[in-house]
Parts: sequence; C-alpha cells; structure tokens
Amino acid sequence: METPIASPHESHYDLVAAAIATAAATMLTLLTTLGSSNSSIESSLLLRSLLEVELLVLEFSLLVGVVALLQRNELRKRRFTFASALLLILGTILLWLSATIIIATA
Repeated sequence: METPIASPHESHYDLVAAAIATAAATMLTLLTTLGSSNSSIESSLLLRSLLEVELLVLEFSLLVGVVALLQRNELRKRRFTFASALLLILGTILLWLSATIIIATA
C-alpha cells in the first residue's frame, strides 16, 4: 500500500486543529481554576454538573484535535478537525450558559 501524498490543504487542517487544541487546553485550564475557586459553583449541583460536562466536552475536543494532527489521510484529518471544532463550539456554549447562570444568581 502506498503512502498518500499530502495535499496542499493538509497544512491548513493542521493549523486549524492546532488552534482548536490550544483553545480547548486554555479553556480547560480556566474552567478548572474557576471550578476550584468559585463558591457559587461548589454550592450548586446544577453548576457543578455543568462544569463537569464542559470539562468533558473540552477534553474530547482537545483529544480529537490532536488526533486530527496525527492523521495523514486528508479526509480523516478534515473529519477530525470538524468534529473537534464542533466540540469546542459546544463547550463554548455550555461555558456561556454556566456564566449566565452565575451572573443571574449573583
């Protein structure tokens, strides 16, 4: 079996996947810090559960983004990059929801 030749778009998917993985890692760090230092999150089951879901979604986004970087096949690289982007968007929406709840209850 021959090794597929890299397409001209492969570097673009690598760049996007790396940016997504970096954003997800940054959000994970910030959420972990927020979750461990915010008393309103510790006292609310809804906010604690929402934080756990956010962390899980962002961890998957980070992992899928790294897997996209490791792929040689452009079709698989594109699929993993899109999946990682969708997970990052979902994590961002969940983060917005939890921030809105914290602000509304403050």
